[in-house]
Amino acid sequence: MGHRGQLQEVVINLIQNAIEAMEVVSDEQRELQVKTERWKGDAIELTIADTGPGIDSKTSGEIFEAFFTTKSDGMGLGLAICRMIIERHGGQLTASPASPQGAIFQIILPQSKA
Repeated sequence: MGHRGQLQEVVINLIQNAIEAMEVVSDEQRELQVKTERWKGDAIELTIADTGPGIDSKTSGEIFEAFFTTKSDGMGLGLAICRMIIERHGGQLTASPASPQGAIFQIILPQSKA
């Protein structure tokens, strides 16, 4: 169970970030994957992966902090709000580098017992 609008906002924000990140790579290298599956039997995993430039290891610990941005026109609130929404739903939002390039954002949400 979750707030549909808030969860939709998180997914749209992560997908939009991935699309914007991939603008710097050539067309034939752009790939966006969105996948859902059960996670450890009692949760749902949503993975959003892109083939953009990836996450800088120097700033990877800061990307979910409020007002941190790598965008020239960004406010640095999107990922902080996304993480807050997911945590308020009892879940986790993490980011990791993809291989050979890109980023992977993983959302783990507890499954409803309804």
